[in-house]
Amino acid sequence: MNQKEFPEAIEMEKQLLSAMFMKEGLVVPDVAAIIDADDLYRPEHRLVFQAILRLFAKKQPIDYLAVEEELRKTGDFGKIEHRYLLSFIDATFTTARAEYHAGIIKEKANFRKIIELGDIIIDEAHRGEKSPADISFFAQQYFNNITRSVAPSKKASFPDFFANNFNPAIEEMKAYADRLSGFDNLDAAQFFSPGLYVIGATPAAGKTTFCWQLLEQLAQRGESCIFCSYEMSQLELFSKSLARELFKRVPSTDLTAADIRRGAHSIQLDNIINDFSNSKLNLSILELQDESIDELLSLLKPFCYDKAKAPVICLDYLQIVPSSKDSTKLGVDDSVRKLKKFQRDTNTTFIVISSFNRDNYTKPVSFESFKESGNIEYTADVVWALQLFVINSINSFNISDARQKIDKAKKQQPRQIQLKCLKNRQGTNYDCFFNYFSAHDCFTPCEKFGDDDEPSDNSSSCYIKVN
Repeated sequence: MNQKEFPEAIEMEKQLLSAMFMKEGLVVPDVAAIIDADDLYRPEHRLVFQAILRLFAKKQPIDYLAVEEELRKTGDFGKIEHRYLLSFIDATFTTARAEYHAGIIKEKANFRKIIELGDIIIDEAHRGEKSPADISFFAQQYFNNITRSVAPSKKASFPDFFANNFNPAIEEMKAYADRLSGFDNLDAAQFFSPGLYVIGATPAAGKTTFCWQLLEQLAQRGESCIFCSYEMSQLELFSKSLARELFKRVPSTDLTAADIRRGAHSIQLDNIINDFSNSKLNLSILELQDESIDELLSLLKPFCYDKAKAPVICLDYLQIVPSSKDSTKLGVDDSVRKLKKFQRDTNTTFIVISSFNRDNYTKPVSFESFKESGNIEYTADVVWALQLFVINSINSFNISDARQKIDKAKKQQPRQIQLKCLKNRQGTNYDCFFNYFSAHDCFTPCEKFGDDDEPSDNSSSCYIKVN
């Protein structure tokens, strides 16, 4: 067959290379996971593709001048017309569909390989130098290589996995074996490995405060952490850290995060601000408003190139993420599915905060508590729920009595909080208990509360010192 008749997507190749120049090489890792240089039809495209990959591996900027210099170093610059190389940066193409287009280019390349295989079989059969069995064996091996290249990350045979992938996968997981959340009771129950974690809570249980403190404690242990906030501002979250640290150093303090935001200060607080200013914590806040789940994940991708040091990311919160779907449930389903795919592709640890149904505010937590829960219980690796411990003793049929007990529990300092693990793919389910000093945005682990514990009207009787 004439080469001109071969399946190809030359214009798509050009547009894809153009996309790889954009946004500091944002799509380069995703594209490189799908196609190789040999999958591109035009030789010039293969050279540019290889130059981009070399620049990306060296963490150098990906622009026209850098690619030109890289091609000069390898002696390949003369093989590409200057005007043609410039056309890559002039092309009007976005990064949004880069992976999809890379898949089409891969498909065209595999069609060409199948055609080439047919030509080889015909030539060998005409020559008659090999037996039909030998030709068939060669063809089968060749075809197996093509099918494996269609989706190398999607399929692994039993022997291939243990021969080639098992040990590297174990070494990758070892990097997380010593990860600690900073909550002793949670660390004793949960191997905090990469995965999708969903946490919901009843009102006043402090889900945002809990997750923010969790990320801060992980960052203190050397983890890279990102808090994606659709609800709270940077000032609100960082003032929580100040209030909590002040409470740890000066348990008698009356200053709260709200006081700090209004300008209240003290010598101790000034010292903490100075300490925080000079800290090495790799903890960032991504302040969001109208970004869709796809736009959010695009913003996060540059932080997740290195799977060996993937960050811990928290999203606050699931139901507030804008969606074009017809219902909240469909929007949540779509978001959870995309979050799980992103988590698996990047090896991140993704914690997603979810709201609860109002009908479940006075009932012990369960999967039914999650608002528009959709695929949460099926997709998440770990599902946590926070609740006021007093809810375990509430008769949900007596609404008046339930509200009185909950209001009383909310006034308690510290509040008695139960973290219930409803699902755990990494082990068994469990319960953890915390004293929540809501006025100081601070959770401290504690032993299980007694089943007959009642909230006290005297907050000082529940006071425990924070070390």
